[in-house]
Amino acid sequence: MKNRLKFITLSFFIFISIITGGCEIPSVLSDSNSLKDAELTVSFIDVGQGDATLIECGNEAMLIDAGLYSQRHKVLSYIANQGINKLDYCVATHPHSDHIGAMSQVIYNFNVETLVYPVCDENAESFNYVLDACDERGVSYLNPKLYDTLKVGDATLTVLSPDKGEKFDNVNNYSLILKLEYKNVSFMFTGDAEADVEKELVKRGENLRADVLKCGHHGSSTSSSAAFINAVNPAAAVISCQEGNDYGHPHRETISTLEKRNIEIYRTDLDSTIVAASDGETITFYSGNEVLGTATANTETVTSPTYSYIGNKNSKVFHSLDCSSLISTKDKNKVYFITRDEAESKNYSPCKACNP
Repeated sequence: MKNRLKFITLSFFIFISIITGGCEIPSVLSDSNSLKDAELTVSFIDVGQGDATLIECGNEAMLIDAGLYSQRHKVLSYIANQGINKLDYCVATHPHSDHIGAMSQVIYNFNVETLVYPVCDENAESFNYVLDACDERGVSYLNPKLYDTLKVGDATLTVLSPDKGEKFDNVNNYSLILKLEYKNVSFMFTGDAEADVEKELVKRGENLRADVLKCGHHGSSTSSSAAFINAVNPAAAVISCQEGNDYGHPHRETISTLEKRNIEIYRTDLDSTIVAASDGETITFYSGNEVLGTATANTETVTSPTYSYIGNKNSKVFHSLDCSSLISTKDKNKVYFITRDEAESKNYSPCKACNP
């Protein structure tokens, strides 16, 4: 009875917030023809220093992460304001509170079909709340395997990481990495996965090409490695973080990596909630009623993995792509490698500065 009252009370709060303006509700641009006619929308909800992304296609919807518990009203109000009462999937990329702190409240307040999450050694209290909510609301569980697919309307999301049985010292690296594809457009979601995982994806030769990249770990320099960005080759990147956050996100290294490749950058700390609307061929980015920019689907076929390391023929040392030591290396002295094994097999040693 106590949980039922909790559900009713919070649902009533959302309703009152929506009709009275007591809770900030990001605009859905109902007067915009481009968004109204969109076949796919991806909303990067401004939840401060956290992540929450709502995907809508057809009459189906998925929420990837839900931000901190303190941001629950923003997430709940945003979903309700889209006229959604059912979520086909809630995806918990990994059990950190800035990603799943408000997810239990989402489960209590909406009809959630399936919770998707990776098998992880972390026993986080905030994730236990999520599991308790699932049990109380009859939500099913799914621990996806590598290359499993999830359908949201006619959009398909493919699991690219982690592989079951993989062990990591850092919980961030258990993050579910999902590639969304709809007609000719694609999005990459990486949670807080860091450079070690990104490099492994490149090494495996995955087709990582995507038009939009949701930058890992809020734009931290621990993610968005140059090799990974080269392989994804996005037209636009989205960073979810809070203005003036204690971590300095996004880090200048990440911004530099993106800017060097002429990738458009959209940030929730600067643009608030960002909505990407698409017909499957083009993508339009909105903040409120303002159009931030557009992108056209890149349909190039990726036939081989992108190189991940650069060696210096003179020093016989190989570097990560963004190593500062490469600035003084002339192009004629550079040699390119796809994997570490390839570099080491040719008697190149790893740079001690960048530790590739």
